[in-house]
Amino acid sequence: MKRRLTPSLRAGLRPVNHSALGRLTHRRIPVLFAGICLLSFTLFTSCKSGEQTPGETHATLKPLNVVLVTIDTLRSDHVHCYGYQDIKTPTLDGLAKRGVLFEQAVTQAPLTAPSHASIFTGEYPTRTHVRDTGGFILPSSSITLATILQKHGWDTAAFIGSAVLKREFGFNLGFDYYDDKMPRPGHGDQYLEEPSRPAKIVINHAIHWLNHQSGKPFFLWVHLYDPHMPYTPPPPFSEEYKGRPYDGEIAYADQQLGRLIDVLNKKAPKNTIIAVLSDHGESLGQHGEYTHGVFLYDSTLRIVFIMEGPGIPAGLRIKRQVREIDFLPTVLDLMGGKALVPHRVQGTTLVPAFTGNPVNTGTSYEETLYPKINMGWSELRGIRTNHWMYIRAPKSELYDLTKDPGETNNVIKQHPLQAERLNSVLNGVISAEGHGKTEKVKLGLIKPQTEQELYSLGYLSAYTPRAFDLTGHGIDPKDETNILKLLYEAENPLSKTSNARRLKLEQQAVAEDPTNPMIYYLLGGRYDKAHRYKDEMDLYRAALKKGINSGLLHSRMADLLVREGKTDEAITEYKKAVELNPSDTGSLANLATAYLNKGRLETADLDFKRILVMNPNNATAQNGLGLIAIQHGNFQAARGYFERAVQLDPNMPEAQVNLGLIYEKAGDFERARKCFETFLATASPTQYATVIPKVRHELATLRQKKP
Repeated sequence: MKRRLTPSLRAGLRPVNHSALGRLTHRRIPVLFAGICLLSFTLFTSCKSGEQTPGETHATLKPLNVVLVTIDTLRSDHVHCYGYQDIKTPTLDGLAKRGVLFEQAVTQAPLTAPSHASIFTGEYPTRTHVRDTGGFILPSSSITLATILQKHGWDTAAFIGSAVLKREFGFNLGFDYYDDKMPRPGHGDQYLEEPSRPAKIVINHAIHWLNHQSGKPFFLWVHLYDPHMPYTPPPPFSEEYKGRPYDGEIAYADQQLGRLIDVLNKKAPKNTIIAVLSDHGESLGQHGEYTHGVFLYDSTLRIVFIMEGPGIPAGLRIKRQVREIDFLPTVLDLMGGKALVPHRVQGTTLVPAFTGNPVNTGTSYEETLYPKINMGWSELRGIRTNHWMYIRAPKSELYDLTKDPGETNNVIKQHPLQAERLNSVLNGVISAEGHGKTEKVKLGLIKPQTEQELYSLGYLSAYTPRAFDLTGHGIDPKDETNILKLLYEAENPLSKTSNARRLKLEQQAVAEDPTNPMIYYLLGGRYDKAHRYKDEMDLYRAALKKGINSGLLHSRMADLLVREGKTDEAITEYKKAVELNPSDTGSLANLATAYLNKGRLETADLDFKRILVMNPNNATAQNGLGLIAIQHGNFQAARGYFERAVQLDPNMPEAQVNLGLIYEKAGDFERARKCFETFLATASPTQYATVIPKVRHELATLRQKKP
């Protein structure tokens, strides 16, 4: 029996609570909480700068604007000015004609977050501590181009195209304005933002900022995500590049970039440095990889790098290798701030190369920890030169880039001394950070909401341990290309493969690679969507037996136990989830809600307040505390909590209906009507199927009452 909470609640409508279950999919599971509310739905919720360098206080920078545009997943040999004839990229071509194009520019890691960290700091990933996308945070003590220019009075603003670079990963360091808010999907999971947004929106926001900028010198960073998988270019690019959607995305991004360049040319045509870099490339099936992050070949290491502006000669093409870590010292040199380059920077200025002088960029350190962290395989590290590509792996590789630019012939046996020399250079990079040949890497803790957003983009680190030893041993990624093929076919959103076929592919993958955490994540989500909950639970238990252990895994098991009505067992699993990931406010909210179900109000109260310590703006916790206040008969306190929840998130349906019930009890029928109307406008018809008719009935009754 569910006790009515207030005598004024009509037609069985009672306060509603939302827990944070169901993070593997966007679907949520209704859960009844006796004595607390009508029902609860599963819901995914989010859940010292400036090291001083010699001469810094005396340096005077030229009042130049700096505009950095990073285009995600842009492979250089798919751009017209880099020699690709089957695409139109007039904006990039124009920048190259007016400035310098680096023909052989390379990233330090074929992943978005570590690559951007290296661009902004001029440091290798071993020094930035950003080693993969998701779970790594740029330290607040980092000195970035933004922190340097901000300190010297520049306006700084950033406009981000994807959740992979959200402020919680530290990339807002030094920016006065950081626009990283992704759009909401509308009806569905109102807490979960879209994982990315198209170039048009990003450019619109950047142009608006430029049009209202103070007039001081500025540093503007614009990040365009469009060439990233899935490739879905808008018209007319979808038609013009039919059958080549990746090229269509690039052409679209180029067009949108052109809008930004037009505004810049009108605002500050003569005193602005414009740089365009891609963060990494895309394999497109080469070497058995379909996207990026697993291997260290030129298909993902080679990047676009173009600059124009004061001090940069027009029409220059530089053939020698350069690195993304060279960007920061080059910009500061062009601004007359060479003395401001932090001593930690491992890159070098490229300005001497503009007049034909040598630059020390012939050795580049590369790494990818993605195979280790996400798939349980070995990490890869490498050294790239103008001539050689050396990859340290369980079975190491060496390629002669002058004779074999496609890296198809491993010549390590023919050139053992060369491999040994490059391996020594690699050891030097690692040991420079105080490590020996073995390095321990620790992941940070990120919000479960962000984990879900990253998952939807293909970054699946949520099932992984929080620390790793980088030994160079283990499963060699190049021996697992069949697994990559299976997962690509199963997960490609543009494929016409049936759901049944996708399921079989992932079942085959887990049978062939049973220690790969990524496959359990993917297959578990697929079982969930197919409502095969027993198979899903069996899969997670099998993962635990294989040593795959994470907070999210225990949280998902708890979600399934809640579905089965096994609240005590669910509490045990949620507690494990929170122990493994203390920042998982979603699991903590579910734990608190489970305690409510058990009548353990004090414990629930403590857990909701723990959430607010971590995030004072967590609307779910405010709503939960409101429900506890109702249970204690303190309607005034409940009103405060619900009002705060609605203030924090006006689109939170359960807070709206709860606040409406409080207003109705107080006789404030006008406000109650507005709350119920907002609920009906925002609530998912599927997830709130049993509540919506009751709210409509209550609203109809209220409309007959006088204020």
